[in-house]
Amino acid sequence: MPNSNTTFKPSPTAYLNVLRIFACLMVLAVHSGEFFYIGASNAIVRENHVWVNNYGSFMRACVPLFVMISGYLLLPIKEEPNVFYKKRFSRILIPFLIWSCMYAIVPYLLGNNTLSQLWHNLYIIPLSFSDNAGHLWFLYMLIGIYLFIPVISPWVQSASKQFKQFFLLLWIITLFIPYIKTIQPDLWGEVFWNKFPAGYYFSGYIGYLVLGHYLKAYVKLSKAAALSIGLAMVITGYAITHMVFDHQLPFAKSLPELELSWAFPTINVALMAIGLFLMFSLISFKSAVTESLIAKVSGLTYGMYLAHILVLNQLFPIINNWLHDVVLVIPVLAICTFLVTYVLIKLLSYLPGSKYIVG
Repeated sequence: MPNSNTTFKPSPTAYLNVLRIFACLMVLAVHSGEFFYIGASNAIVRENHVWVNNYGSFMRACVPLFVMISGYLLLPIKEEPNVFYKKRFSRILIPFLIWSCMYAIVPYLLGNNTLSQLWHNLYIIPLSFSDNAGHLWFLYMLIGIYLFIPVISPWVQSASKQFKQFFLLLWIITLFIPYIKTIQPDLWGEVFWNKFPAGYYFSGYIGYLVLGHYLKAYVKLSKAAALSIGLAMVITGYAITHMVFDHQLPFAKSLPELELSWAFPTINVALMAIGLFLMFSLISFKSAVTESLIAKVSGLTYGMYLAHILVLNQLFPIINNWLHDVVLVIPVLAICTFLVTYVLIKLLSYLPGSKYIVG
């Protein structure tokens, strides 16, 4: 029997599984840091700002990476829209609804919510996420992205490279809007009776979706170029993100003010996301076993994202009382939450019909 390693051909997209796992860990680090700068009623806590900024500014690339991976893998779609919708929404919508209910039920069972809060958190699900499940904002956004994919897919398939560059250029301009609005709040026709100004239709997460496709279709770099350009973009994006957060800290009166540079559709976060995408593209597996293992872990990250806040909230007091220091608590809490949540979702994946729970 021949050695499997000699016949193994690594998948050219296997690095996306590593990137998805890393983005999941980044999300957990973001949420681990929130204990140290968000107080009661969303008041700003400033005592731990140095390491909150050091960690948090880098981790902001997490959500854009998820959307870019979707654009890379899904655009243009290969099936009819009804088939695409059935396949995708059966995977994301049912687990999303189940875990949304869990975030209403579990706090009630733990004695943290009243019965009226339980019912409120249940009936609000079709409209928005509950107070106990702020991270589920991402799922509402993702549903919107998935609804739009079959709409934009024909354009992606037929548009020229230059036309896609034109779209991405307009999108890049919109990445400066959060900063421009600090000077001119109502921008390009936006007033209280019009929330859809000139740049609206080119802004937001749709740009990351198209960007993921563009990187797959047109960006072919040598390893040296991918590493050097990617690293330069990450460092530049991180420096801007970190510097602006530091600048906002002394006078910010609200979290949106403080997190100005932490907004996902900003030029600095986009630079980090692109840079990380390029750098991770250099990963290539030497073993079918390793590649398969990573793919299996990656396949559980959706369920892990849905469930992790329940685990995080239980682990925080334990780890914080053990380590005390924010510089240690944030990474250790993120890693421990990742591991415990992975085990939880892995066990749930063995149940009959588990795809409706873990995705």
